[in-house]
Amino acid sequence: MPVRFRFKQEQLSIERLVRLEAKPEKKIKLKRDFKAAFSEHTRVYGEYLAAVDYMEGDPLPLKTHQLALRACTPPPAVIRPHMARLFQQKKLSQHELAHPYESRFQKIMQNIMDAGFDPTIEDYHFIMSQFAAVGDYAGIQTYMNHMDKMGLEPKGQTYGFILQAIAHRISLLPSDSQQPITVRKLVDIFILTLREMADRRIPPSSIDLDLAVRVLSEVHDLQGLTELLRVSYGVDLSYLDSPPIDAASVPPTSTANSSPGVPPVLPFSTYTLNSLLKTLGRWGQISKMTYVFETLTNPLPVPAKSDNTFDDDDGDFFPIQQEWKPQSAEPNSTSFNILIKYCVAHKCRVLAKHYALELMKREHGSTIRLRNELRVRPLSEIATPHLAVNEETLRPLLALASRTRNIALLKWVIRACKLSARRKYRAWTYYNETKSKHDPGLAPSTSDTPAAPESSSSSSLAPTPLLRKTRRSSTFEIPTHLWILRRDIALFYSMKVRAKRRLFNIIDRIKARLGRRVWAGKSVYMRDKAARVNVDPEVWKKKVNFKKRREQMLRPTPGEGS
Repeated sequence: MPVRFRFKQEQLSIERLVRLEAKPEKKIKLKRDFKAAFSEHTRVYGEYLAAVDYMEGDPLPLKTHQLALRACTPPPAVIRPHMARLFQQKKLSQHELAHPYESRFQKIMQNIMDAGFDPTIEDYHFIMSQFAAVGDYAGIQTYMNHMDKMGLEPKGQTYGFILQAIAHRISLLPSDSQQPITVRKLVDIFILTLREMADRRIPPSSIDLDLAVRVLSEVHDLQGLTELLRVSYGVDLSYLDSPPIDAASVPPTSTANSSPGVPPVLPFSTYTLNSLLKTLGRWGQISKMTYVFETLTNPLPVPAKSDNTFDDDDGDFFPIQQEWKPQSAEPNSTSFNILIKYCVAHKCRVLAKHYALELMKREHGSTIRLRNELRVRPLSEIATPHLAVNEETLRPLLALASRTRNIALLKWVIRACKLSARRKYRAWTYYNETKSKHDPGLAPSTSDTPAAPESSSSSSLAPTPLLRKTRRSSTFEIPTHLWILRRDIALFYSMKVRAKRRLFNIIDRIKARLGRRVWAGKSVYMRDKAARVNVDPEVWKKKVNFKKRREQMLRPTPGEGS
């Protein structure tokens, strides 16, 4: 039987708290007022306080307190953007950035202890997750002191909340003169937390280390980043193909229990690779960024055994160390997009174009392998592809070409858009025709068929991209993949139109500028003659193929005619 308490024609039940806790927050409209949007949680908290007063002689069970603790506030996914918006709008200062319902947590925890119960570590972790959503690392440290008094040992997740709070607080800082001092202070607290974890023999998770990379990138601490990678991942940022001295005998897949006294070496993930590339790109370390990408995505093979020809003279050589496997990570579309973005930002046009071509080549190979797998394997055994050319791949190159008026690069972007859209259109046609073979309930659709990229030149015929988020899945899903292909085709078509318009504007401006020199009797450079010569206006009009609507822009001198 559920525990119910009746007072003033209201009731508080465990089922109701559970339903409120699992209620999706997506239905809450962001345009509503903060108090009105969260009134349901406030009403539950008021009923909880009334129940505590009503049951003064007979305390509530611990489970009711715990459910009330989790139902008195919205989840962190709702609190985080709301408080960040208030802080960015300068409605909250740096010292006022705290959880709006902190007093409720304190009251419920006090009621739990007054009732003779001890809060569990899950209760503390729930409160810490709420504080981490607003960047209140000081509040988390306060509750960690309470845990020590209660005899609860902190875990890796406990310290992870502090690291998340500090990283979120750094991301909220405005760009003013006091930011470097505040960031340096937060980074020092972050490093002290990592050292405390090391003293307690608590290994950091991959998420904690990714946060550390992001935090160190804010202060341009290359030495600290190198030390973090050496200790945590067993890689030397300057010599990625060779093991560090103190990690040469520890394989990358070792755990804390496999090597007592030696810190575990975590495997390098794709997310870690992207974080490292983004950090080096922000610092302007383009050569090191490309070195990290090329080495970690294509590690050199290491022989399993040293080639020692003189086996008899073992005393003259150093002892053979344990086999060491270099770290590696699989790149995805985000990895290539980061490389292209920062190569363009630092005017490495050739390098950015190289990685765009490499991604297009890998996407084409991935599509061929995916089709072959669809013929012999079921959908449940096929992994989702992670390499695809999208708008973020070519947008930096289009911006660079427009900014520098590089006609050759603009023409290349137009060709790349056409080629990518054509390939995706063929893939869309194939998957749309074969999806009924894998799922009889899915019939080939024709109502949302995207227009062929080369079939029309009118922007009104371009398919409208759908603005919805795709659901992530580890297995290949044909409907989701079809939607992604339709979106990319529409975006590439729109980008091709923008690139062509920009190309025509640049060419027309060059023609008009040189045409004014011709009509003024000045010399212009002619490529066929390899010299600057004077050109007759009529000959010039035929050479540059002026249109009638453009002749009026040349402003000919009086007496020369049009």
